Amino acid sequence: MPTNENYVLVTRPSHQATHLCSLLTAHGFQPIRFPTIDIQAVSDTSIAKGVLLHSHQYDYLIFVSANAVSLADTLLKKKWPLQQANIVAIGPKTADLLTKIGIKPSIISTAPFSSENLLEQLPSTLEQKKGLIIKGEGGRALLSEQLQQRGMKVDCIDVYKRALPSKSNDINIEKIQYITVTSQLALDNLFSLLPKQTLELKKRATFVAFSQRIAHYAESLGCQHILTSQEASDMGVVSTIVHSTKR
Repeated sequence: MPTNENYVLVTRPSHQATHLCSLLTAHGFQPIRFPTIDIQAVSDTSIAKGVLLHSHQYDYLIFVSANAVSLADTLLKKKWPLQQANIVAIGPKTADLLTKIGIKPSIISTAPFSSENLLEQLPSTLEQKKGLIIKGEGGRALLSEQLQQRGMKVDCIDVYKRALPSKSNDINIEKIQYITVTSQLALDNLFSLLPKQTLELKKRATFVAFSQRIAHYAESLGCQHILTSQEASDMGVVSTIVHSTKR
């Protein structure tokens, strides 16, 4: 088991870091919480709320993340219209949260819990079908574009936005061996929050990326030591770090 001198910088939003930090601790690592993204409700919620009130009119309701579920549920004050749609969740955490609020997912994307994998699970022809993608501001357009190519009429609503945290903790970067990175924005914001330490981090730290796409992005920014998680999950990240310490 790794010694307690193996420090891991966890960049997840503060409300989503507990599980990963617990897993790291259980495997002998020292997690350091350093959220680089702050999840907030969108500035104008009226449009999103209006669409969600009519969400039962869609054939497919697609939740891209647990944040999408949580913020949408808050907008509706937990009063969802009775759903007849196919409820689609990207990833088990999204599915679990949907179940907790009383909406049972009918389709859950398989590992590595990406839009690409979800598309493989959906019908190749979706003519005359209507889909609603519930997501955060920005992000990839791949899912919407591919569904439209299959004939689906797609609407997208943003229920949250990702912001740069207003404050960050003071950290000693000399202790850090690993940095977990769950998105490209998390990496961009990390370097924005630590501008003076950026070059040193890129040289010394090992960045553990949630996907190959994020790993390629880290490489393009000049990060010299990069691992790609075995799957886009907390356990996948921890397993990847554990495996690297045994080499």
